[in-house]
Amino acid sequence: MSIINFIKKFNKLNRILFTTPSHNQGKGGAPQVFGMLGRSFFKCDISEIEGADNLANPIGIIKQAQDNAARIYNSKATFFLTNGSTSGIIAGMNAVLSRNDKVLITRNCHKSVYNGLVITGAVPVWMMPHYNKDWGIYETVNLDYLEEILSKNKDIKLFIMTNPTYEGLLSDVQAISDICKKYNVKLLVDEAHGALWNFHKALGTPALLQGADLVVQSLHKTAGALNPSALLHIGADSNIDPKFVQQSLNLITTTSPSYPLLINIEGTVNYLDSAKGRMEISQLVKNVNRMVRNLRMVPNLEVFSYNNDVTKILVKVTNMSGFELSDILFEKYNIEDELANEKSVLFLTGFGTTKSKLKKLEKALTEICANNIKITQEKEDYSVFNAVEPKVKFTPALVWGKPYKEVELKYAVSRVSMELISAYPPGIPVLIPGEVIKKEHLEYLKDKKKIKVLI
Repeated sequence: MSIINFIKKFNKLNRILFTTPSHNQGKGGAPQVFGMLGRSFFKCDISEIEGADNLANPIGIIKQAQDNAARIYNSKATFFLTNGSTSGIIAGMNAVLSRNDKVLITRNCHKSVYNGLVITGAVPVWMMPHYNKDWGIYETVNLDYLEEILSKNKDIKLFIMTNPTYEGLLSDVQAISDICKKYNVKLLVDEAHGALWNFHKALGTPALLQGADLVVQSLHKTAGALNPSALLHIGADSNIDPKFVQQSLNLITTTSPSYPLLINIEGTVNYLDSAKGRMEISQLVKNVNRMVRNLRMVPNLEVFSYNNDVTKILVKVTNMSGFELSDILFEKYNIEDELANEKSVLFLTGFGTTKSKLKKLEKALTEICANNIKITQEKEDYSVFNAVEPKVKFTPALVWGKPYKEVELKYAVSRVSMELISAYPPGIPVLIPGEVIKKEHLEYLKDKKKIKVLI
């Protein structure tokens, strides 16, 4: 029986509950909350009652739902995550790494990898992808560079990479997987923005089909699910034991998982795999491609379109920073983008991105380029993302909880940072605890008066 069907049947029983949650399926609680969410939401919010299942040790309806998802995604095992891809990344790291194990990480990783470093005590080896200054973004994994690092560090246990990148660039995961296997290195792919790939070939090839050992996907980013719904997969041919992954998840996951979120995850996966869901994805791809073709004809506007996921639209305007363009779109057109940097602006699309929304964005960009629209408000002094190669002095786990003091920024160079600093979104670390503060960091940190450093 599915989770959804169980809840439907349970609600018809009118069982008298003296259990958590105490709202008793919406019979008591804050009226304002009921007005916002609706009582039907609370009817789905149950605990591990008789006949239900336990996310920490699924043997019933949750196990059946996860097994069904594993079949759909062609994985060895799939786990439902009710606290986002972050928990999947940390659990994946913990299932593979022990204290002092080396882990190779692309620097354009999400900051959740830092949390995993603290928990595992692993030693990070950072891989710096090429930084595209024309667009203000990191590019894909260089295969020769990867092999060079692995050949010199035979004790690396795991490689963590992001694909697609936050801006939608695609690496050759199959070739990367082959290199990792050559050096007996496990591969964890943060595929948070690739949740639709399994259901439409034009978007990208899922890492699960390219030899990855562990893959994390965020259903809320492009697939229309509620925050923070996600999936963690083990590759079909990986020798990672699902029991270790479950144990790792149990370390960081609440013992009171949200059944509304579990329903949401199960329902989203099933809809993606349905004929109607696949048709909606196909229509999204057609609508986005149509708009991008039109935008390429607009003078003074450039669309990034090399080896990228079509659901990510990255644009820049001649003689205008990405921050300026973002401000104009927000102030004059009521359009909010996903991310702006010094060069470009990113628009994220997915379920919920209607044809009319795309037309409004296209019209706004066309008008801005045609009329050279400027904003009259005082220009903000934005910090520029600083692609500084890190110098690791101590592992994040080693400095966790150690004494620190705050110093003025000008006295911080060559000191060891005790702060995690990242632009959010996309959550890519500029500086993490245990790394040496360089002179190059100061431009990005100029808005900070003081910074925490290791004593």
